Amino acid sequence: MTNIKAISGLLAVAVAVVGVVALGAAQASAASAPIVIPYAKTCDETVGHCVGTAGNGGTFEMQVTSFRATGKGAELSLTEWITVGGISFTAEMDGHVSPAGFIVLNGTVTEGSFAGAQVHQRSNLESAAGTTTTWTGELRLMPASA
Repeated sequence: MTNIKAISGLLAVAVAVVGVVALGAAQASAASAPIVIPYAKTCDETVGHCVGTAGNGGTFEMQVTSFRATGKGAELSLTEWITVGGISFTAEMDGHVSPAGFIVLNGTVTEGSFAGAQVHQRSNLESAAGTTTTWTGELRLMPASA
């Protein structure tokens, strides 16, 4: 009977430990959720420069630093400057332009809020007129401390 009580006690402790670990993991997961910033931008394709809005009243600026056509698509590198509320940062990004009308980029925050954080972005082509294009998308900021 003593063995059953000891086993029951150990089982209760194990369940409590698992519960605390699960709770901690859930809190860490919520704390490490990416910051999502929606944006809209207008680009001058002749100079590789875009400006627009980010989040609720923020600003978005982008300058292409390298562009290489790859068949119907392209590879590019760029610098972005984003300001939204109390967040302001510069990010260096690399990615691909798809002939299907979207751009996927990945990079790192190099200056400002969340320096060192990883950044992922997808832009969707909304319209093109001559050398001007308009895009919408989301930038996902994964803080380095997450």
